[in-house]
Amino acid sequence: MLSDDALIFLQHSIKTVWTLEILLILRRDADRAWNSEELIRESRGSTLILQEVLANLHQARLIETDGNHRIRYRSATPALERLVGEIASAQARRPAAVTKALLSVSSDKVQNFADAFRVGKRT
Repeated sequence: MLSDDALIFLQHSIKTVWTLEILLILRRDADRAWNSEELIRESRGSTLILQEVLANLHQARLIETDGNHRIRYRSATPALERLVGEIASAQARRPAAVTKALLSVSSDKVQNFADAFRVGKRT
């Protein structure tokens, strides 16, 4: 479904289903500059969710914001664009599989956290 590079990027840079959804909205119409209210309405999210999503996308170097606080999709490199393109294609073909891949890292983190508190093996 996804290459190893795209899977790692999805799990460590995209991180949430909301981030993926808004990334794909922005990429779908890459020439459009969106304001926050438009993105909230389009994604049916909230201000709090959007703030977190935009921070993730900015850190991943996938968006730019202009002087009027309008947001637009812009991958910083061709390599990032290829990864996002691969993820977008997989999402269009198999959205449940992409969501499962995205969420699998979260459950791994929870398990690792829980394992850190185990003192010894139970028999």
